[in-house]
Amino acid sequence: MKVVDLRNVFASCNDVLIEISDHFIYYAEEKREEGHNNLFILEYNRVTRRERIIANYFLSNPAFVQHFFSFPEDIIVVMESGESEAWILRIDKRTGAERNMATLNFIGGFSDCTALDESHLMIYTKENARHRALFEDYKKLTGFEKVAYLYDIDDEKYYYVRDPRVCTADSAGLITYEADGQRQLLVLQPHGDEAEKEHCYRNMRWLGDNINDNVWLCPLFDFIVAVKTGEERAPLELILSAGTPGLVRFAGMDGGSLYFRVKYFPTGDQRICAYDKTTGKKSIVAELNLKEDEAPAMFSIDGNGARVYRITEEEDGYRVDGVLNSEIHTRYSKELGEFFACVDDRFILARYVLADDRDSFEFNSVFDAQTGTQKSYECSCAVQGGTVVLY
Repeated sequence: MKVVDLRNVFASCNDVLIEISDHFIYYAEEKREEGHNNLFILEYNRVTRRERIIANYFLSNPAFVQHFFSFPEDIIVVMESGESEAWILRIDKRTGAERNMATLNFIGGFSDCTALDESHLMIYTKENARHRALFEDYKKLTGFEKVAYLYDIDDEKYYYVRDPRVCTADSAGLITYEADGQRQLLVLQPHGDEAEKEHCYRNMRWLGDNINDNVWLCPLFDFIVAVKTGEERAPLELILSAGTPGLVRFAGMDGGSLYFRVKYFPTGDQRICAYDKTTGKKSIVAELNLKEDEAPAMFSIDGNGARVYRITEEEDGYRVDGVLNSEIHTRYSKELGEFFACVDDRFILARYVLADDRDSFEFNSVFDAQTGTQKSYECSCAVQGGTVVLY
């Protein structure tokens, strides 16, 4: 494990981590200077421990919210205020050069967005006062609550997405990854949250057995071509589905597999299913069930590497046992807070938040399962692979 302490580097609590890599950490800092709001994109070199300003911008609209997407060569920034306009920037990490800058105007108010790759953004908009009449017509025609746009940064053009599976999704339900040198698009189409899906099962007599959670997959290139040519349905392949009695939710990925949490409501049986990125083979890799003679416990799923832990509360501590992709078996004191990560199958990270009506204090602790030693920090904390960043 490598701990990178940026508490003296980060200037304010408004700093935002963008990427943690092996050699660099990228982050954004918004601050007011000489009466103006400024946005700085910065790089921290983990070897030299030096900070470098990559780019800085004057923010003309103090209501702007920034969305950052990092790629090997570039950082994409989307700036919006919830209205019908967004600024799109693509910045060269090495030189700070502005590779692209564009203003995008669209129908409806900005809802959310995600970057599919270095050149394509998905943007969702929702009804606003300015375009209420247009949205009413759109909803009558399509039945969709949101408008989905595919924006090509290179061509500076946007395209309306017509596929209902994507139009009814959101940015969190669009996940891309590499497999055999080809970028794939995973589209998650769950029916509400877990409580809502279970409610549908409890009321299946009236609601029927056709309320599904679906997971779709296709090459990203094929999806982009389908959208640009105006096809009503992209070539998405259904790889997992659960009807009204069941549940399927994305649980993370590693180099070889996608992982999903699946549940069967009639029996309460819950498991982790793996989908091989190369072969498409599905397999059950872990059970998330407690036996009758076992103490009450909860399961913690770490989507960053698809690891699963069983957390058992004891009188004065918590016991942590690896269930999937982990062999750890240890316990730590309740005083350190709630478990939220494990690094190198050895270091437990726990968090404790002390808050009242006016203030909030966050404490993060690192517990070494081999030596039994611990360290606590009053700050925010982020984990990526074997790196823990304090800020």
